[in-house]
Amino acid sequence: MLLDHYNTPERVDALLALGDLSTLQEKLEPDPNLPHSFDYNERQEGVTVAYGRDRGETGTEARVATLADLNDESNWTEYVYIFDENNKWKYFKTGQAKNGLRDVEDDLEKEYRQYGMQRPSGYYGFLDDEIVDYLKSQMPSSEDMDQGEDEEDQGMTMGGM
Repeated sequence: MLLDHYNTPERVDALLALGDLSTLQEKLEPDPNLPHSFDYNERQEGVTVAYGRDRGETGTEARVATLADLNDESNWTEYVYIFDENNKWKYFKTGQAKNGLRDVEDDLEKEYRQYGMQRPSGYYGFLDDEIVDYLKSQMPSSEDMDQGEDEEDQGMTMGGM
């Protein structure tokens, strides 16, 4: 999710402007013409849910924290994600900052390689054998990819006329 949707300083700033989040989704802002709230039955699909904006809580603003604060295992956070000065997402498991920051993209690529596949777009969950089998079944075959390239070539030729 972070790599695909929150990969520029502007998007990260917009994300931080929401403060504490309940769920992170592809979109930050709900459609103003539709209901959207913290309640499960009124959440817009694919829209991030924030404690302040969507439940009216106060004191949920983003705040500056020290590495010691972030690394504190009593802070209700399993992993800490940091958008660095090179516009890359890094992370560490809470309580293990001493082991250094890990690269989100590199580690995801390694994880998917272990299953013999590339990271698919649009999937943002845990992996197990059943999920991997499903994801692989949804991937285009090399024959489909070749056909798509032929169609692109034809479209480019026709478009150039």
